[in-house]
Amino acid sequence: MANDTIKARIQLKNDTEANWNKARRFVPLKGELIIYNCDEAHPFFRIKIGDGTTPVIDLPFIRADCVHEKVISHTTAYWNENREFIAPAGVILIYTDKDIIERDGVEIEVPGFKVGDGSTYCVDLPFIDDYIWQVLNAHIEDTEVHITQNERVKWNNKLNCDDEVINETLIFTRS
Repeated sequence: MANDTIKARIQLKNDTEANWNKARRFVPLKGELIIYNCDEAHPFFRIKIGDGTTPVIDLPFIRADCVHEKVISHTTAYWNENREFIAPAGVILIYTDKDIIERDGVEIEVPGFKVGDGSTYCVDLPFIDDYIWQVLNAHIEDTEVHITQNERVKWNNKLNCDDEVINETLIFTRS
């Protein structure tokens, strides 16, 4: 069996308010973060959290006066010093400096997100993007046939890897 390696970056759903307003029927999953990017009217990010039933346009923004109830934001050093903290189920934990990337010669701190489950120490919870990667790996390694060999042959070579990709890179390695 051929081994496939997928190198990917996970990005949370984010867009401008104008574009989110066009997504009238889009229903975010329960606990899914929806980020409204900064714009001229709002020089700060705004966040909504999906409930699994309400369209994004109808979800309320997380209010600044209740952020302490639903979102807890600290540095990695803080979280490491408070290893025995257990966040209530559904509370979003933000590691403000999980990663550092360089863009246009400027170092940018990239936050990491976890979701409390009410029973696990916050330091032991997986980051949302790490969890998604684990699910992808498990799916790659499973032995269940999801498509037939004929379907696989039909779809092989449908992707032109020479296409230009802007801002993101998708790499498929076959061995």
